[in-house]
Amino acid sequence: MLSVLMATVEAMPPAPPRREISARALFWWQVLLGVGIGAGLVVILLALLAVSASIGWSVVAWPPVILAWVGLGIAGLWALERRKPVPLPAPGPAWSAHVRELRSSRLEIVNAFEIERRRIERDLHDGAQQHLVASSLQIGEAVLLLSQAEQGQKGQEGDCSEPGDRRAVALGLLERAQDATDAALAALRATVAGIHPAVLSDLGLEVAVRDLTDRSPVTVDVRVPHPLPPLPEPVAAAAYFLVAEALTNVAKHTPDSRATVLLACDDDLRVSIVDNGLGGAQVRPGHGLAGMTERLAAFGGALQVSSPLGGPTSLSARIPLLLDDGEVGIGELAQERGVDRTPGGQAR
Repeated sequence: MLSVLMATVEAMPPAPPRREISARALFWWQVLLGVGIGAGLVVILLALLAVSASIGWSVVAWPPVILAWVGLGIAGLWALERRKPVPLPAPGPAWSAHVRELRSSRLEIVNAFEIERRRIERDLHDGAQQHLVASSLQIGEAVLLLSQAEQGQKGQEGDCSEPGDRRAVALGLLERAQDATDAALAALRATVAGIHPAVLSDLGLEVAVRDLTDRSPVTVDVRVPHPLPPLPEPVAAAAYFLVAEALTNVAKHTPDSRATVLLACDDDLRVSIVDNGLGGAQVRPGHGLAGMTERLAAFGGALQVSSPLGGPTSLSARIPLLLDDGEVGIGELAQERGVDRTPGGQAR
């Protein structure tokens, strides 16, 4: 019976957090509980002896009752012991380092957000806004010329006086305004592509990277040894912007160099960018490589940089595929389908 009681107590859900009890109060509670249980056992024992003497009850019949009371008392003491506050271990060096890392990561995220906001603001101001202002001025001038031509009024000195000439000038202004509007749309598309390119969501990472390299001023060779599986969108976006940032750095520092982009996938998505530039790239706070590292760290990824003086520069990234619990990894799925994803392997 005692084992059944203890098993029942063990199976009970943990008690919700309660007010802490001091060690002295806990001691006196245990003393009172022990005295109460002891007194209760004595009273029950005397009552059982009296009853057994009057009705002839066998002494063998009441020991289980006493054991039950003892079991309840032990269970009560054990439950009370659980209320005792357990002191937490003092924070060690590893815990402090983890807290500092979290604070630094949070600061980097805030800084990256502010940098991205300023970039979008600058792109809109220097790109689409300038084209739209020019288009608005040209349309306004064309409307004025057409209005003068319709009313037969003479324009300012040096302007065409004939209505037909004014219409021709207005037509030229409208054509220029249309060109400026098209340029504004292109600038807006480029800005939006810097946030999240539509081709990445529609056609996948490989097509998006090839589209990116086609528009890059650097000569880029894209290699994908095996077709990439459908990737979680955050993982694909992290890989895409890694390639975009790397190619931007190559074009900025060594525009006449060549680069190679390798995309491969097993349990993780692996991205490598190698260029034959001058090398010397370093991960410094506030610069592109530090931003890449922070972006990948947000998804549990890692970035390795190798850039000796004289080149080449190699960036190797590993991004975990955010699979659901119990779902097989891409590498295991490939093995089930008979696909060899080892280097140089071929689909069977």
